[in-house]
Amino acid sequence: MKKWQKTKCVLVEKETWQKACDKKMGYKQKLKKFIKHNRPLKLKAFIASHNICLNDIDFGHGKNVLHYCSKKGSPDIMRCLLRLDCDATLQDRDGNLPLHTALLRGLKEEAFQARETLLELVPPLLDSYPLGQDVENRVGVTGYDLLRQLKKKIKAAFSRSQQEESYEEKRKQEEEEEMWKEKLNKEAEFEFEEQHSRYDFDYDYTQEKSTETFDDWTERIRHEYYSKQKSQHHTFTKSKRKYDPEETSRKKPRLDEDEKLKNAREEMRKNFKPPPVENKTSRFLLKKNKYEAKFAHVINHLAGKKALTFGCIPWPCLELDSVADVLFCDIPDKSGTVYRKYLRTQQVRWHPDKFTQKFRDHLHPDHVTKIMSRVKAISQILNQLSADK
Repeated sequence: MKKWQKTKCVLVEKETWQKACDKKMGYKQKLKKFIKHNRPLKLKAFIASHNICLNDIDFGHGKNVLHYCSKKGSPDIMRCLLRLDCDATLQDRDGNLPLHTALLRGLKEEAFQARETLLELVPPLLDSYPLGQDVENRVGVTGYDLLRQLKKKIKAAFSRSQQEESYEEKRKQEEEEEMWKEKLNKEAEFEFEEQHSRYDFDYDYTQEKSTETFDDWTERIRHEYYSKQKSQHHTFTKSKRKYDPEETSRKKPRLDEDEKLKNAREEMRKNFKPPPVENKTSRFLLKKNKYEAKFAHVINHLAGKKALTFGCIPWPCLELDSVADVLFCDIPDKSGTVYRKYLRTQQVRWHPDKFTQKFRDHLHPDHVTKIMSRVKAISQILNQLSADK
């Protein structure tokens, strides 16, 4: 082939590749528009008419359509994309699934919007890929960790809002009671004024005629003045107080009421029983009973399970520091035969070789390393206890 023909073929290939890229860019812009404006029916019709493969379109940084929808879309668009077999197991360059992106979106939003994302966006992603909550991103954060953080945030925000609402309701009730009291007082005053008028109009002051002369008036004023002086003089003189038997009889009922109150308080103190205090041993005993029941259930129903994840394994306790406290909470004697027997059974149960013989065919391949590292840690704790004994 001649040189100009080769260059022509290369140019044709470049043109076709450029057209394909432009076509994908156009598809991407259209999909973004439909997702932002919440148009699931138009999105479905557009994908069907152009025969688009959603998993082939890259939204940058290794993200697909579900990543973009979980960040900026609505639940209706999310369900539509999942029905069109969009891949929910794809991780971007940061190791985030669409589930991680939706949970991170909820952590950035306010309480009410975060609650909507938790109830509407997260469940369809979990249904399509249940093991996604155990997948770690590059930072080492799983979807379960983000889900727990989001639930804590929503719970704290709603408890705060409930307290504020209760405080506002109390304030409104107090204001209504005050208004009601003022209204009753005004009505009572109005009724009293209607029944007992302030001024008596039956007496005619104009008809009164004074027959008193000036001399009589001066004599009356002088007499009133001297009588007032005598009364004031008598108030300052000391006088012996007479014994009044009725006064002592009035004080007796008050004393009887005080005695009754004292007796009632003493009876209340006797009848009152403080609530029982929850000990650490009782909490550890509950955990141990749950652990034994769950382990027996998993062993009995092991034949049907083919993919046990890290969360499906019946661990004694999630915190390694309190494994020994949970296992031996009801065995106080550390030197007895019961303690040694139970320790030996737990060593056999959590020995790595014995554990792999039992659960080798039933473990999920993505969780094998994580499960075995936890099994080895528990086995080391039990071996340390047997060495210290």
